[in-house]
Amino acid sequence: MLDLDLNCPPPIEKEELLESQQSDEAVPEASVKEKKKRAATEDIARISLSDLVKNFGRPIAEASRNLNVGLTVLKRKCRELGIPRWPHRKIKSLDSLIHDLQDIQEDTELQESEDKATAIQLAKRQRMLESEKEGIERTPSMEIQSEIKKFRQGVFKSRHRARTSAKAKKCSSISPNSKHH
Repeated sequence: MLDLDLNCPPPIEKEELLESQQSDEAVPEASVKEKKKRAATEDIARISLSDLVKNFGRPIAEASRNLNVGLTVLKRKCRELGIPRWPHRKIKSLDSLIHDLQDIQEDTELQESEDKATAIQLAKRQRMLESEKEGIERTPSMEIQSEIKKFRQGVFKSRHRARTSAKAKKCSSISPNSKHH
């Protein structure tokens, strides 16, 4: 039979030990090369408010990648420029409201309704949303106007009602007609 104990590792020759030590030393050098470099001070200093405004439509992590700086560096730069919070969600919300208004305007144009007052009101509301978006891009710390907050809440409520009524219709059409005695 064999004299090997299967519970113990096989004996290592001196040459194999030296080779494994050399390969272990090479690993840290490779990982240092893969490590991301810090953004240069000049690169951080060159970031202006206009550069940030161009990226307000993106989430902050994506904006930091786009500007080639780290997230913490970008947040610090925002604080230096007077931006306490990244305005992406405000702008995204206003964009979706503008888009919803455009859809409503297209629907009313398709119906060829003679209600000019509604069309004027929709156009006025869209201009108000667009000017609010421009204001936030100029002054990111600005709060959204209460009138716009109320309009946004109304849109959310109408979407919710539409979803729940569609869900109720779907459920009533699926359930079989049951006879009650």
